[in-house]
Amino acid sequence: MTMNEWGIIVLATAGTLFMLISAVGILRMPGIYARMHAVGKAATLGVGLLLMAAGFYFGTGEIWRMGALVLLFFFTSPVATTAMARAAYYRNPRPSHRLKHNDIRDPRYQPLTDREIIEME
Repeated sequence: MTMNEWGIIVLATAGTLFMLISAVGILRMPGIYARMHAVGKAATLGVGLLLMAAGFYFGTGEIWRMGALVLLFFFTSPVATTAMARAAYYRNPRPSHRLKHNDIRDPRYQPLTDREIIEME
């Protein structure tokens, strides 16, 4: 086996392990925010490693495309995770009792009531 093939195997294995850690985090974490944290961190790195392995597998021309996709994913994934966390907060504003500081809480904005949510649907 060549060095390129070994690199592909290492990147694909590491990416798969990070995706597995992300899946375990979804199943084992206690609340929505902890679950999103597990997915936001581990899945982003896992997808990035898998895309880089695919880029090395398909050759030099494709590695630039995969690198661009990795950068795009690294920039959009945290933004999407933050948007989902804010939506979850405003949908159900009862965070865990272990939460010590609430960065989202703003006195200008009040969370929607269940009645308002039903009316919107």
